[in-house]
Amino acid sequence: MKTELRLDHIALSVRDLATSAKFYSEVLGLPEIENKTRRPTIRWFGIDGTRAFHLVTGRDEPPPDRPLSSHFCLSTPKFDETLEWLREKGITFVNLAGELGKYSFRADGVRQTYCRDPDNYWVEICESDENGKVG
Repeated sequence: MKTELRLDHIALSVRDLATSAKFYSEVLGLPEIENKTRRPTIRWFGIDGTRAFHLVTGRDEPPPDRPLSSHFCLSTPKFDETLEWLREKGITFVNLAGELGKYSFRADGVRQTYCRDPDNYWVEICESDENGKVG
């Protein structure tokens, strides 16, 4: 039997649930969705109507430094507007060379940039077409 696996959710351990929830809702613009666990230490945010981020309260210690190669990627057909939005929100973003306020081009020509959430998780933002197709 061949398996058919699809991404359902990504769970991230966060230090300050309220701060992280604010980043995912107000900066990334993800809608908060029903937390079916009903546990107050977890909040859920929707991606594309079918997937989710689960923010889970973790240890109360400084988040580790994480390498840029360890990231997740969100795509947008409004890449330029998204960069301007990040600037307005005071969010630092970098290209692959680590240059502030810049973006890179992937090998397939797609523009991409990276920012960090409050727990130092790297978020890649790349350009897509209106249907969400990248590259």
